[in-house]
Amino acid sequence: MKIGELLGTGNTANVYQWGNTEVIKIFHDHICSMHEAQKEASHAEMINDLNLRTPKYSGSIEYEGKPCLIYERIDGPTMLRQIEASKSSVSYYARLMAQLHFEMHKVEITRTSNLKDEITNRINMTSKIKESEKQPVHAILGALPEGNAICHYDFHPDNIILSSNGPIIIDWINVLIGHPAADVARSSMMIQSHALPPNAPRWLNEREYREFFDEEYVREYFMLSGMDQSMLDDWMAPTLAARIDELNQEAQSEIIDKLRNILMN
Repeated sequence: MKIGELLGTGNTANVYQWGNTEVIKIFHDHICSMHEAQKEASHAEMINDLNLRTPKYSGSIEYEGKPCLIYERIDGPTMLRQIEASKSSVSYYARLMAQLHFEMHKVEITRTSNLKDEITNRINMTSKIKESEKQPVHAILGALPEGNAICHYDFHPDNIILSSNGPIIIDWINVLIGHPAADVARSSMMIQSHALPPNAPRWLNEREYREFFDEEYVREYFMLSGMDQSMLDDWMAPTLAARIDELNQEAQSEIIDKLRNILMN
């Protein structure tokens, strides 16, 4: 079978139409592609067995020598593109995102928690902060609870497709098992960031709407879960530190400055 129309482009892979009802995710031809494909395939198999809003995973193949994954095709705009530059629209979708996140965190899973170990490894790997700054972050992280919830760890409006059958959550490559507050802190951090995706919609470019989205998202999640701001704040330093190496230099500076402000207070 030949690949069809290009549907999406990402840092690790491109997504194309594959037949009438599926898509093929073709990983870029570089040294890490096989590892990334195997990691995502393992996550996809786990997610398939749970009652989650996610495209069905059909398996892995090679296409022109590159590792590929096959998924159910989901049609519809992403939440990011659907939101209008108005407070009513921003509020509605921010609350919907919180509801979806809470629903995800309620799914029962028996796997061992690994989120704190992953954050620890990411902090250890970065060379952008000093060892004297890593030590207090590790101490903060060590005192935080393990948790046993599904954590998407890249949950934002561009990873939610608004299909005719309801919202569908995509891109589970970073999924971890841990405390829900860690996952919410990660989403809140990304929403608040000044970094913008390519061709960002109008509402995202306007700082007032971006901050309002975060406020509404967090408020709704707190109302549903009983979590409070102090729990989110507890996770923010490790979350920021683990994010550094994912970003370009300009975006790294913003994250490092926020981290240092937390450590100074």
